[in-house]
Amino acid sequence: MPATEDGTNRLLDFFVYGMLRAAESLGNAPLFLRTVVEQGLRKFMLVNLPTFRESDNATEACDAFTKAADASGLFDGSDSVFRGDADTVHAEIGDRCPYRRVCTVRHDEGLPVHCVRTFVLAEMLRIRLDADFDWKLKRFGRPCQITLTRSNWRKG
Repeated sequence: MPATEDGTNRLLDFFVYGMLRAAESLGNAPLFLRTVVEQGLRKFMLVNLPTFRESDNATEACDAFTKAADASGLFDGSDSVFRGDADTVHAEIGDRCPYRRVCTVRHDEGLPVHCVRTFVLAEMLRIRLDADFDWKLKRFGRPCQITLTRSNWRKG
């Protein structure tokens, strides 16, 4: 394990960049990323956030999850802002996002930017609210803007 915070961040960058390239080589990057994020998130929430109780309101759940993940040390979510209601979340993710460097490199290389934070929030909502949310990275920048919208698909 790297001995410094910068070393740990660089290791994360290489891992996430490689994961994104592998996902694209399999032909369906969003499906691959959703699967990977779901497995890691379930374990993280069970171990690190066992008392996390979400609201049925998607916006409140995203805000509460980000604060709980921030308090657990997963990432610094203090520059994340959530607006919306029970069915639609409009989020702004600032410069403190741990994945920003990877997204910037991909953007500069002309590759698609797959927002890992968006996948994490969408999966958290699916796991905790038992509802699917369609997500969209509306703008990569400072801040990034994402939207999560409750899917119209219903379980049959």
